[in-house]
Amino acid sequence: MTDANRRLRVRALLDAYFPILLGAAILLALLLGFWTFQVYAVEDVQTEQRTVTQWSESTEFSHSALIVNESVPFEQGEVVENRPIYYTTISDDLNVTYQYEHTADAELDVSADVRLRFRSTDGEEIFWEVDEPRASQGPESVSADGNHTVETSVNIATIQNTIAEIEEQLGTEGSVEIAVIAATTVEGSVDGETVSQTHESLMTLAVSQTSFRVTETETIDEDHTTTDTVEIPDEASLFEMLVSLFAFSGSLTVVGALAFVRYRGYIALSEEEAELLEIYQQEQEFSEWITSGTFPSERDYEATILVDDLEGLVDVAIDTNKRVIKDEQLGVSTVLDNDYAYIYVRPDSPASDWLFNQADTTMEEMNQFQF
Repeated sequence: MTDANRRLRVRALLDAYFPILLGAAILLALLLGFWTFQVYAVEDVQTEQRTVTQWSESTEFSHSALIVNESVPFEQGEVVENRPIYYTTISDDLNVTYQYEHTADAELDVSADVRLRFRSTDGEEIFWEVDEPRASQGPESVSADGNHTVETSVNIATIQNTIAEIEEQLGTEGSVEIAVIAATTVEGSVDGETVSQTHESLMTLAVSQTSFRVTETETIDEDHTTTDTVEIPDEASLFEMLVSLFAFSGSLTVVGALAFVRYRGYIALSEEEAELLEIYQQEQEFSEWITSGTFPSERDYEATILVDDLEGLVDVAIDTNKRVIKDEQLGVSTVLDNDYAYIYVRPDSPASDWLFNQADTTMEEMNQFQF
């Protein structure tokens, strides 16, 4: 297929399917325009569940001891606080301070009871348990910038005597645990919701003949939360903005180009071009009967018969059992049958004037023509 024939076929297809192509281009432009509008003008919003801390509660133990006997490291009358170990030779009592705090934007009624607990255990088994009340405080109105405090003290000698008395009565089975326990009751209302709860905090003690210490504390650090639905703007990326804009601009360009070439007549085929395209199609259809060649250089035929179209020439070739010879340079196809030359001249043939008007001229005379 020559470039000229290929261009004719493309134009013919564009002309035949122009309404469909234009409609598709307009629809694509509308879709891309809507997408571009969504990207630039419509703000997408995503919803997300977030946990918000409204208020919190916490408890804390602190401890100290008064130095009652002089020693090299410590002076008599000195108070030592939150030490890892205390010595029975220089201190008699362990002073305990328990404190409750909250961050709610409200006044809450708080009360606390502190007790000393002795018990003997073997793993999860509890052999015996004794509770001694030590202090009580409240109820007291507590705000977010305040606290509820209870102070007490335990005498180490008294603890040792109590344990010795119980073991004398019951025996020494199990391991004895000593703990200061604070039970806090909180009542009130926060943000319209009723608050009524009890917390228990614990401080474990270890006592020997020469020392005593705090081994473990279990306190409260509790958050009261709510879940809120938050709307988050989902902004388009720069890449998406550029792609949508370029795609929409390209679709408008395609629509404009189709309308322009249609209006200026660049698509529609002229009568001659339509005939040439039909000839090409016929050549493809009858290709088995057509052979490329050169128009005869000498006039050896009594008569020249001009055929109106290529299909008619192919019919002659079939009837005479001859081939169609196609001269690409002259744009002429011919069937040579004894004394007759059957000729079809393409509309764009450079030799058309001579073939139609000078058919009886010899080839030597024809060479004088400039094609």
